[in-house]
Amino acid sequence: MNRIFTLLAFFILPFIVQAQQQPAIRGVVYDTASKHGLAYATVSIVNAKDSTLVTFTRADSTGKFKFGPLGKGKYLLSSSYVGFVPVWKPLNIETDGQLVEMGNIAMTDILSSGDVTVTARRPPVTISGDTVEFNTENFKTQPNAVVEDMLKKMPGITVDNDGTVRMNGQKINRVLVNGKEFFTGDPKMATKNLDADAVDKVQVFDKKSDRAEFTGVDDGQSEKTINLKLKKDRNHALFGKVSAAAGTESRWDGQTNINKFNGDQQLSFIGMANNTNRQGFSISDILNFTGELSRGMRSGGGGIVINTGGPGGDNNGLPVTGAGQNAQGVATTYAGGINFNDTWNKKTDFNASGMGSNIDLLTNRTTNRRFGFNGGGSDYEEERTSNTARNSRQQRVNMMIDSKIDSFNAIKFTPSFTTQQVDSRTTTSYLQQNLKGVKLSEGTTDNSTHSDAFNFGGTALFRKRFQKKGRTISSQVTLAYNDSKQDGSVNNLFRNYVGGVARPDSVVDQRNRREAVTRGFGANIVYTEPVGKKSLLEFSGFYNTNVGDAKRLTYDYGKSSGKYDQFNAAQSNDFKSDYSYGGGSLSFRSNQKMFNYTIGTTLQEAKLNSYNNTTGTAIRQSFTDALPSASLTYKIASSRSLSLNYSTSTTQPSTTQLQPVADVTDPTNTYIGNPNLKRSYAQSISLNYFSTNMYTQRNFFAFISASKTDNAITNSDSLVNTGGSNLRISSPVNVSGNYMLFGSINAGFPMKKLKSRLDIGIGTNFIHNNSFISGKPNVIENMSLSPNLTYNFYLEGKMDLNANARLNISKATYSAQPQINSNYLQQVYGFDMTNYLPWGLVLNNNFNYTVNSGRADGFNTSVGYWNASIAKSFMKNKRAEIKLTAFDILKQNQGISRNANQNYVEDTRYNVLQQYFTLGFTFSLNKAGNTANGARIVTRTIGG
Repeated sequence: MNRIFTLLAFFILPFIVQAQQQPAIRGVVYDTASKHGLAYATVSIVNAKDSTLVTFTRADSTGKFKFGPLGKGKYLLSSSYVGFVPVWKPLNIETDGQLVEMGNIAMTDILSSGDVTVTARRPPVTISGDTVEFNTENFKTQPNAVVEDMLKKMPGITVDNDGTVRMNGQKINRVLVNGKEFFTGDPKMATKNLDADAVDKVQVFDKKSDRAEFTGVDDGQSEKTINLKLKKDRNHALFGKVSAAAGTESRWDGQTNINKFNGDQQLSFIGMANNTNRQGFSISDILNFTGELSRGMRSGGGGIVINTGGPGGDNNGLPVTGAGQNAQGVATTYAGGINFNDTWNKKTDFNASGMGSNIDLLTNRTTNRRFGFNGGGSDYEEERTSNTARNSRQQRVNMMIDSKIDSFNAIKFTPSFTTQQVDSRTTTSYLQQNLKGVKLSEGTTDNSTHSDAFNFGGTALFRKRFQKKGRTISSQVTLAYNDSKQDGSVNNLFRNYVGGVARPDSVVDQRNRREAVTRGFGANIVYTEPVGKKSLLEFSGFYNTNVGDAKRLTYDYGKSSGKYDQFNAAQSNDFKSDYSYGGGSLSFRSNQKMFNYTIGTTLQEAKLNSYNNTTGTAIRQSFTDALPSASLTYKIASSRSLSLNYSTSTTQPSTTQLQPVADVTDPTNTYIGNPNLKRSYAQSISLNYFSTNMYTQRNFFAFISASKTDNAITNSDSLVNTGGSNLRISSPVNVSGNYMLFGSINAGFPMKKLKSRLDIGIGTNFIHNNSFISGKPNVIENMSLSPNLTYNFYLEGKMDLNANARLNISKATYSAQPQINSNYLQQVYGFDMTNYLPWGLVLNNNFNYTVNSGRADGFNTSVGYWNASIAKSFMKNKRAEIKLTAFDILKQNQGISRNANQNYVEDTRYNVLQQYFTLGFTFSLNKAGNTANGARIVTRTIGG
């Protein structure tokens, strides 16, 4: 424990003991007409040579501003204020840390300028209300850079390794282009595909919900958003780029994005084809792809999964965005998409996007499992090797129509369609033996499936505001439909051993067909009534229903007929579930100057009716729940806040969990649903402290949350000895007393003299789950501690460096299975360095070193993964680029993961991409715009 406190102190103390810098540059921004200071004017400093932003701040309420010490050099100081002509002044620092008094900086109201032409540089940063606007000419990028590369250079904005963008540590959830959606659902589509050269301004703000934006009533729901405002010439232009690469080991990679914008009309196409595991799919794509969003995901319960060999995963055959070189398996991908935006009659916004993909994924795994069942002779180990070939195809269409009927009424439709086809074949060999090395069983499996699925989801949102401010009414209707079919074949050879002697082989040879249809409908109505000037009451009513039909038909091979015509009643089932809930809620919301709060409760009645058409049995359950909620946000200052949130919710069991049919695809592990499952009831509370200063670029976050679930759905596992071998049978049950604690602290600050930035964080979680093993209670506790550190160094025009280090310290304990308790540690150290060399050469090196310990023999690996590339731009305006890239230079890349599950701990080694080299070429179509260096000149004619 003392080591943990020491580690915490090491990460937190730097932020407590930081010395405050004395001001070195001071001045006052004032209005020439009123002779008063301009409160909260934006003041920026850029390098005189190339206009790159050095730092910026905001004046106080009297117009006074100050900066910390600057290094020796020539600079320009810019002051800006909405509605005033920008002012630029030279700033010469002859000695490091020199004190400079700028005196009064006079600014003139544009409307007071008369009939004159105003010519001025644009200010690097403009702040208007809660919106921060960066002008892109002050943030230099290399030729053919994408938006993501430019965002990394903007103060307060960081980009994670997987492409997630954050502003002052807060995640950006939405990226717009000229205020419109760009491939709805995945902000990385814009940041990773659009060229930085096409963007004129980057605007960062908190976007309110659709209902709040129209009604003007703050409902407390907002998301951090970036709007990319394109250069004027790109609003009526064709632009984009095409790239292709080929190399050793038969590796190839191609990508294109082409955009045709004509005012409000925006048409974009993106496409990719590669066998290098490069993907562009987000988590929401995965869920839509599989239909899980509409039908609910099956919960395993009783444990957590900790991936320690990279960010990849199976994810139904779709490696997610950022998986890349360390994804499980090797994928060949063909994917493309079209996005279209338009505005009709200035009242209706229309967006449509379509995507299609075809992915072939080959995965090889070697797994070592240690099972614990009450100790003694029941404990055993299992080694298995599997090979999977999976082809996944999907087609998805999203649409949005948002129409403002008049100034008081609006309606929005958002339909989505997805189709999916999957062909998969997995062959597996396995061996079970007890802890003394005596063989228990062995066998092989050969399972194949073909699946087809159709998924539809859609919402219609109606919003109305009245003459009286705060009085609104809105209603939303939601529809969901999923139809999936799967044909499968199972061929298993199982050999049992008794006393080390083999028994006759057991063979399973069957065909099965699964059909599942789920239909969902939901509707609500919300009415708000103002109470005074700053508060309101909200009344709502709602009703939701979800009906699921699941059928499984299994046929064994008939030796006499030579056909699969032997109906297997034990493994067949026709099941239906009908879950509905409705009720109403009442809440009170108050928005004060320093704080706002909401308190309310929902009364909900739920009914679950399940029918087993095979056995003719029915189960009916009903629940009445009070679901209170509360939130409080205290705005300590404009950049500091403390928030407290409490919520409750219920979750119904899925059709898979309810269906009482045995899944014997894996002959050593059988899963059987439980039609008697009840809904779960969860409570959660969180406390969040946020402090940031975009001018000094310092931030600090502290977060802690706790949740408790009653009637949680977990697995009850039992071990059946079949004469020597062990068969694990799992079935979902309800338990109470599950809870989870999570906390994190993150802080960051610049070190300007070193042209660097340091971000430090630590996260911890504790999960307490109740389960059953062989009929006995089994408490499983998982605890982890994850400190991390990131260091960034920028030497403009010469080098960019990102270095990081993180630890993953994990511990899993089992009350009924202490023999499989485990402690494991992962250390990851890495850096990414880009050097800008003479003759326009750009050299990049990316290196990660991962050390795994505490795992099974053969899985404690130390892996050094090094990629490097060198690129050269050429042709007019550097429209073309040629790049030589080397992947896995040390030829050490390998995938390792650990899974701490309910009754076993397993270590897995899986195949990943290994060493290869490519030569690539990129050609840009978007060099018609302003590509000159230096600050842009803005010319305005004032007056008549």
